[in-house]
Amino acid sequence: MNQKNPQNITIRGRLSWPVWTVAEALKRNPKSKFPKKDEDVKASFNLLLAEAQTEKLIAHLKDVFFPWCIEQEKAGQKSGLTAAQVKKLTRNLDERDWETDGVFGLIGAVPEKSAELAPEAEINVRVNGLKGRDLEQKAVVKDESQLKNPTEDIVIPERGLILPAQDTTIELYPGSVCAATINLFAFVGAQPGVTASAGAVIFVQDAARFGGGGTEIDEDDIFMDDDL
Repeated sequence: MNQKNPQNITIRGRLSWPVWTVAEALKRNPKSKFPKKDEDVKASFNLLLAEAQTEKLIAHLKDVFFPWCIEQEKAGQKSGLTAAQVKKLTRNLDERDWETDGVFGLIGAVPEKSAELAPEAEINVRVNGLKGRDLEQKAVVKDESQLKNPTEDIVIPERGLILPAQDTTIELYPGSVCAATINLFAFVGAQPGVTASAGAVIFVQDAARFGGGGTEIDEDDIFMDDDL
């Protein structure tokens, strides 16, 4: 058994359409297909995982989290699953038919539009924020040029330094590569499933922005229009 908390795993992928604040989530809630009670509305984000991170998450679920859930069920704990329920969820993972029967609440198919923008992505992982709290935005800083206010007190190690994004020049945008340590939770409703939550999203590196973000200025065409 993994010596770390079996409910926790750090994943990395392309950030997809985050809802950073509870206020924003509440504003969107009435337009949802399944509106929630206001007290249950949370900030949220999605990470689109490529092959290596997909395999890492699936292996953790099968080899670490699910065995822990079985032990929890035997002990009568809230995040427990029976062996039969784990077998069903494991079969879903092995079949990898995310379109129809993924691990409900956690893993889904990559939306068509996102697949065009991130062709390397294999799964879409949905993560909720913590109840009543906005998501923290952080960033891995690699050099002083990324600091909003460089000081001698901040020493940046070779691997980088994680700081609040507001203290850096870095923006967390849809399409950027981000990481999050997520907390897994099993539940049993109409069918067994798994959800995830996290308190923070961490920028790791730049990548193509989703949804455009403007175009470069074509000066030749601008000045040419003067002749029309």
